[in-house]
Amino acid sequence: MMEVISLRGVSKAFGKKQVLRNIGLSINSGELVGLIGKSGSGKSVLIKVIIGFLKPDTGDILIKIGRDKINFSMQGNSIHSYLTVKQNLKYFSKMYDLPRKERKAIIEDILNKLNLREFEDVLVKKLSGGTQKRVDIGCSLLNNPDILILDEPFLGLDPDLVNRLAGLVFELNKKGKTIIISSHDIEMLKRICSKFILINNGNLNIIDRKDLGMSFR
Repeated sequence: MMEVISLRGVSKAFGKKQVLRNIGLSINSGELVGLIGKSGSGKSVLIKVIIGFLKPDTGDILIKIGRDKINFSMQGNSIHSYLTVKQNLKYFSKMYDLPRKERKAIIEDILNKLNLREFEDVLVKKLSGGTQKRVDIGCSLLNNPDILILDEPFLGLDPDLVNRLAGLVFELNKKGKTIIISSHDIEMLKRICSKFILINNGNLNIIDRKDLGMSFR
């Protein structure tokens, strides 16, 4: 498989707190990677370094596809609270410069896949946190990215919606998408992921599925 993300000697500190320590990581095209670790272990920092939100203190990050083919949904949503669900989708579809003739069909597909149809005309600020998260994920899917990074996508979702979203992630991966998913839901990650990365004390380790019985809350 072709390597699409490569980190070499990446470190990141905030003041005296060393969050990432000389990390090396290789992710191949088509992998579904589960990113795990205790709260505050550096999962979100690693994600922000990969997508370019944070600059590492040392090391190199190589994304071997066009930056326009990578998208993400962070733990803190990027959507606009004073727009409706559908208005958010329309806004981001324009921002991604999607062809006008394709926008409607893409938006309709996302509304259906993420079970957002009943909320399409509701202001985001009036939605539950879990529903807002689904809207944010929907916006990240608009440009059909080759690499999708999801930070705690299951937070605030009831078990049925967790299963539905996990199923969608799994299907996207089966269609060739490279996906990195950070979550405390270890059991769900065990069901869908092909590779597991543990961050602990700023260090990164690839771990086996059989070693995932521990708690990372």
